[in-house]
Amino acid sequence: MKQLSILISGSGSGMGLLAAKTLIKAGHHVYAGIRDFKTRSIARANDLTDFAAQMTGKLTLVDLDIKSQESCFAAVQLMKEESGIIDVVIHNAAHLFSGLSEAFTPEQLQDSLDTNVVGAHRLNKAVLPIMRKQENGYLIYIGSAVSAIINPFFTPYIVGKQAMDALAESTAYELRPFGIESTILMPGLFMDGTSHFLTAVAPEDQETLKEYKKLEPYMDRYENGLRKLFRPHQEVPVQGIADEVARLISLPKGNKPLRTSIDYSDYGAEAVNAVREAQTFRMLKIIGFEDLLTISTNESSNV
Repeated sequence: MKQLSILISGSGSGMGLLAAKTLIKAGHHVYAGIRDFKTRSIARANDLTDFAAQMTGKLTLVDLDIKSQESCFAAVQLMKEESGIIDVVIHNAAHLFSGLSEAFTPEQLQDSLDTNVVGAHRLNKAVLPIMRKQENGYLIYIGSAVSAIINPFFTPYIVGKQAMDALAESTAYELRPFGIESTILMPGLFMDGTSHFLTAVAPEDQETLKEYKKLEPYMDRYENGLRKLFRPHQEVPVQGIADEVARLISLPKGNKPLRTSIDYSDYGAEAVNAVREAQTFRMLKIIGFEDLLTISTNESSNV
């Protein structure tokens, strides 16, 4: 198996951490993006370092802040200097916002966009010139099922994830002639096993919240309502996302899907995605953009 050079944003916890460990175990060289890994996040960094020491793969910790273009360029430059090639970039860094829409300030909505979509664009600005020169590379965006089916009480997060989905898909068509593939991996409902909900950002406009008393019963029963989408005693392993990342990377060039989903609930995003993809491909063929529906391959690439 060829050892691939892989950069992951948001590797300190949750899906990003599991993906990093899974890919290191598989023998790859993982550049784990963790903000302030020498100070504030040293415990997370040490955990990943200890794990990597027992595996066949390789770990390089990278102080990556996707809100900083300078940080993105520095991380990619380090990766380029060490490995000489950038095979895969996994856009995983994200932040959940939970609460009533109107009570989020405009600054909070802007912050969600900065984290959940603009950060991916910053990292792309750093890595795509290298991938285009290589005429090879693979981008994986960790999206969300909420991009396909919208639910209430998560507006800034949903707006950010929908925007990232649009960025990823539109960019994917433009990169295929350069031999660069893209996949939007859409997790479904994962209510346990990550820190996503524990660290969710709440609305700051307390005065507006007071005007929404009639919605409190909906908020109170929201979690139990979402859990009804699972079968009784349904296992929901977050590791399934990391396993899917590893599977996608192992697929031959030209065979990687535009979208895939890992969902153990009855949320239903897959059905929406199937219709959307079919209609999009139909439209692109009509206007004569068939070449953007397939990837340009070369024999030397395994990514």
